Amino acid sequence: MARKPESTETSVSSLFSKIESLLMQAWQETGHGCLTIESEKISAKKIKVIIRGSTHYRYVISDEGINEWVSKHSTEED
Repeated sequence: MARKPESTETSVSSLFSKIESLLMQAWQETGHGCLTIESEKISAKKIKVIIRGSTHYRYVISDEGINEWVSKHSTEED
């Protein structure tokens, strides 16, 4: 996978879709799987998320994207 520059943002929904896809792939191939997810604040409004498995993936999401995702999902639970 080509490495994206740190300024390239990913939506929270896309991030969760990638996690789901990686878990499904691991489960189908091996019957089990392990992903490690790390996140850190890289600027006032951006968070870097690293998904580690057999291959590593890095995404950048914005605070605004997180707030929109949380708002959408908290209204779905009500």
